[in-house]
Amino acid sequence: MMRLALIPLAIVPREKEQNIYKFECLLEYLLPKRPDLMLLPECAFTGYLYEESDLHEFAEPLDGFTITRMAHLARRHGVALAFGFLERASEGVYDSAVLLDRQGNLSMLYRKISEQAPFLCGTHAGIIETEWGKLGMLMCGDLFHEEALATLSRDMRLLLVPMSRGFDGRSPDAERWEREERSAYVEAVRQAGVPAALVNSLEQDTPEGAFGGAMLVDAEGKVLAESPHGSDMPLFVEFQ
Repeated sequence: MMRLALIPLAIVPREKEQNIYKFECLLEYLLPKRPDLMLLPECAFTGYLYEESDLHEFAEPLDGFTITRMAHLARRHGVALAFGFLERASEGVYDSAVLLDRQGNLSMLYRKISEQAPFLCGTHAGIIETEWGKLGMLMCGDLFHEEALATLSRDMRLLLVPMSRGFDGRSPDAERWEREERSAYVEAVRQAGVPAALVNSLEQDTPEGAFGGAMLVDAEGKVLAESPHGSDMPLFVEFQ
């Protein structure tokens, strides 16, 4: 059994250190449930940023503040952490995600495949053998990208999908979520053919920000567990 905590963290875009501190405080509530792995959203602590000026300010190397701090938390509390961040590499900037093991070691680096300039693009899904079996990772729009899906291994126990998805005009929008988005993500998981955990950021102080929520969907497209659209309510699941 694997105990998952899916955390649609409510953040203020660009307030990175404030958002990380909020997660640290949230840990006091999360840890008594003894999660094995915590999954946070795409660009978990900055919000999804794409302007050159923002990338210059907020993108970090793998040994930067965010991963160093999160590795310390993983090691201190004995919990694996998966989250998205803006990665600065020698060749440019990626929309990336990492998996840190219980000792705070970098187990997986995954770079989003279906991205637009000024981002660089990754080439394959993240896949790694862990103490819970084989885990994979895709990010948000990669779940709908045929080339990204083609790189998945169908014998994975679970696919991790950090997201930062919002609606134009007004977000959150519960009616639009039910009408347009929810079934699309469920069908995408069914097409992928592997169980998936999806978690979306909840961006505050912006009308079109990411709309929060989380869900666990099995390989046949059945929703096993779900937190409310428009909320930052953590979703705890014991996954067999």
